[in-house]
Amino acid sequence: MKRILWFTVILVLGYGGVATAGGKNGGLAASYVNPKGDFEQFVGDGFGLTAIFDYPLAGVVNITGSMGWYQFSGVTLIEGTNVKTDSSTLWEFAAGPQIDFGMLYCGVEGGYYTDLDEWGLVPNAGIRKDLLDFSLRYKVTDDGKFMALRAGFFF
Repeated sequence: MKRILWFTVILVLGYGGVATAGGKNGGLAASYVNPKGDFEQFVGDGFGLTAIFDYPLAGVVNITGSMGWYQFSGVTLIEGTNVKTDSSTLWEFAAGPQIDFGMLYCGVEGGYYTDLDEWGLVPNAGIRKDLLDFSLRYKVTDDGKFMALRAGFFF
């Protein structure tokens, strides 16, 4: 398992390095995350930090990727008591195609999520103006569903 994670980290950073060289885009982002479905019974809202990259292909299609860290807060299990779940940390390693419509874009990424130990799909839509990027992302598969509002900066 650790080998897969390290391989993914090296792959993302390697492509991110290629993406930042030669006029491609790499950057950093911060996210507000909100669990959905059964996942919200175990964790509360949180935040995240992400390394992002965007590798333009021919036409309006790009390959995007992210390597992110999310921290979810704990939730109260029994009303009126101090019985709470622990906060939870989650790493995301994701990549996929994106279609640009001028400033607007939409795409889907497939990725691996540690702590949940599951693969998932993340449809996303956003606005990119020059080097600023604002997006809404939603992990729709398996047990760990969550929504992320992400603000990023490319350099």
